[in-house]
Amino acid sequence: MNEEKQTYIPIEKLEEFKENKDSIIIAVQISFKNDTEEDIHEGLIELTKETTSGTWVEISTVTEGSTQADGWIVHEHGKIGYIGIPAHNWDLSGGFNNLPANIMGNYFGLGTLKQARFLDVYFPPEIVKQFPGPRFGVDGIYKKMGDMKRMITGSIVKPKMGLNPIEWATVAENVFKEADLVKDDENLCNQVFCPWRERFTETMTRQQAIIEETGEPKMYAHNITTIDILQRARDVKALAEELGTHHYSMMVDGIISGVNSVHRLRMQDDLPFPIYIHRAMHAAMTRSRDFGINFLVFAKLFRMAGADYLHTGTYGSGKMGEAESLHPTLEEDDPEIIPLELLDDTAYLNRAITKSWGDLKSTLPMASGGLFPGALPRIRRFNGAIGNAFQIGCNAGGGIHGHPRGTRVGAKAFKDVAVAVETNEYQSLEEETTRRAYLDDFASMDGNEHVKQAFDKVEWGLLV
Repeated sequence: MNEEKQTYIPIEKLEEFKENKDSIIIAVQISFKNDTEEDIHEGLIELTKETTSGTWVEISTVTEGSTQADGWIVHEHGKIGYIGIPAHNWDLSGGFNNLPANIMGNYFGLGTLKQARFLDVYFPPEIVKQFPGPRFGVDGIYKKMGDMKRMITGSIVKPKMGLNPIEWATVAENVFKEADLVKDDENLCNQVFCPWRERFTETMTRQQAIIEETGEPKMYAHNITTIDILQRARDVKALAEELGTHHYSMMVDGIISGVNSVHRLRMQDDLPFPIYIHRAMHAAMTRSRDFGINFLVFAKLFRMAGADYLHTGTYGSGKMGEAESLHPTLEEDDPEIIPLELLDDTAYLNRAITKSWGDLKSTLPMASGGLFPGALPRIRRFNGAIGNAFQIGCNAGGGIHGHPRGTRVGAKAFKDVAVAVETNEYQSLEEETTRRAYLDDFASMDGNEHVKQAFDKVEWGLLV
């Protein structure tokens, strides 16, 4: 049992999958009583009843018809149970508001369970095809960015709170002069010190001037996380039309606002703009190993709902405490079994939102959280190892604004490293020592002092 509890079988790889593929299937890891095989089985029965049609005692109100809502155990693998749920249990008229009640509902509160971690979910094709998925997807986003053949480089304006609209837009302008994308952070929306209209007007006016001067595409992800997201989105669109600009995305704090908010935004034909999802607050549910929900579950839901961009992680290159190496299993295109701790690894998440899934377009992974110029080589290498090549967005806040020569130079260093690691010569290097030597030589070339200063900064360094 020890061996089994350390590994995970993807739902579609189960022997029982074919006869259950028309149902919703969830994978949950539990701890119950003394964790014997019999205990885990008993615990999974209780979980299955609680999330579908059962309750904790025998009742007299069961009918022949009510059993159509019963769940069942599809498979058991150590402490992991794969639970089948009838597809019709999801009231699709309630969209993503009704879904959590069916797949994440009351069982987390069962006092008899010592552990309950929701690992993964599968939806049958008949359900998936009823949701729109991304409007643009990875290919569409790259088309908007001029079909560049490198990682998209962006920045979060820092300090993320406290600047007035002109101060904020000035920082954004210095990023736009060199890099590709600027975004609001999760908690900046319409504060008294930085009202959204003034911030958007100042930022887009400066962005447009840079686009006209350089001919290079730019993107601003503007936070519309409000009590009425659709109205704010329409207000943003109206202001953009008044300004004569259109290089922007609608940013939503997806966990906080709810997946239904993202879905509703995606369904508006009069708002045909990319949707950028910040995953603020996710760790409150995803970080614990005992009770919680893998972000993989949310990533799948956001892709179904219509997210074009999604924060997923930094491949161990930032401040969020992720693994700093890529496990060989994650390089496999379609592994039969994986170590359990890899299920919420950035590489597994990024593959999930970019691989083929019915008619849904792929979602662009966004790496954000403690990045800096010298982190990009590792991100590019790991992303290439899972088959995504350069198709990833990378955002740096302090890793750009903390450059010794300021924001614009920091943004230039960030973009220049993204360009350097895309050369055929660099991509042909297989050893860490030769990759590091190449980048050190690049940083030592005349005109690249800004890159060397970034690599030499004690808090940053170079990750290859």
